[in-house]
Amino acid sequence: MAAVIQIYQYITGNLPDGRTIQGGSLTQPKSIALGDGEVIDRSFSIAASGIVKIFDAAEDEALGDFDFAWLETDLNVLVQFTTTGDVYDVKELAGSGIAGKMGPALVLGSDDTQILDGSIDAFDGTAGTIDEIWVKNESSTATARVRLVVAT
Repeated sequence: MAAVIQIYQYITGNLPDGRTIQGGSLTQPKSIALGDGEVIDRSFSIAASGIVKIFDAAEDEALGDFDFAWLETDLNVLVQFTTTGDVYDVKELAGSGIAGKMGPALVLGSDDTQILDGSIDAFDGTAGTIDEIWVKNESSTATARVRLVVAT
């Protein structure tokens, strides 16, 4: 039996004009089949203003070509995805703002990425695979807790 990750996603929001938006489902999961059934689940404490490498495809060879990644944090962090040739893309991941309480997760469906070419919101740079994931704690006073789940 193949290993499968199931994700339940749902959003709702009240707009200033009185409309409500919603999407996703709490009852119908999105399924991602795992080719090898390999999984890591790691937690990190990143000191104030600290930077930590949390994933390296060379060190985690069995997971280098992953099918799924889940990244969550309690405080705001910057996440850098580095590909071959030291090309990188940086995303901000907002935490809950409460120590120990995780905020919304960043979910990737594969290790493939489309790097920004320097233009705002133009994902037409070089395609590649994620070799490393680095995280920088944006807080200058508190320790961020980060959890990474990677599966293939």
